[in-house]
Amino acid sequence: MKFPPGDQGLSAVAALADPVRKAVYEFVRTSEAAVGRDECAAALGWPRNTVAFQLDKLADQGLLTVEFRRLKGKGGPGSGRPAKLYAAAHLDVAASVPHREYALAADLMAKAIERAGSEDRPVTTVLAEVAREAGRVIGTRAGSLNQLLADHGYRPEVRRDGSVELLDCPFHHLSANHRDTVCSMNLELLTAVVDGAEAPYRVCLDPPTHQHHCCVRLDPRE
Repeated sequence: MKFPPGDQGLSAVAALADPVRKAVYEFVRTSEAAVGRDECAAALGWPRNTVAFQLDKLADQGLLTVEFRRLKGKGGPGSGRPAKLYAAAHLDVAASVPHREYALAADLMAKAIERAGSEDRPVTTVLAEVAREAGRVIGTRAGSLNQLLADHGYRPEVRRDGSVELLDCPFHHLSANHRDTVCSMNLELLTAVVDGAEAPYRVCLDPPTHQHHCCVRLDPRE
């Protein structure tokens, strides 16, 4: 498990803001099989060059995948060359400013509910366990811990005493309505992230002074 890249959603949403590009994307997304440039252009009634440009832009943004395959039954000049075909990538496009991690929270909570039910254990206990497991995986894959936190919505700020305050909560709306549950999950998650990254911090639960700040603070180890 890993945090999804924060800028990818914004770039994808920006790409789909163009009505022509969005129409091309929707045609490919709703097609039963990968489609070529000629098929897409004919279906939409637009010039092939226009459609080809939009298809390649969507592929550059990761919204479409590309494959090359010889098409059966096609004759004439160039029929021996593999055709460039496009299919929708298996992802959901979403973006928010500031970056939020509601999908991660939902995944952790769903796993906790399922495991708690099958093992007949309290959900809160299992949620802490699931959050720690996810955090260790995330932490071991981190390069720079501060960069990881910044990329995924925590907005870390290093203080003069070496502590790191997190100026944004990626679970903000959830924590506003379910503070004890979400903040406890976040504490377990970030503790395991820090341990997995072998970063020189201890993680503390610290009631935020601002409603958008995270409830967790990172203090330097003694």
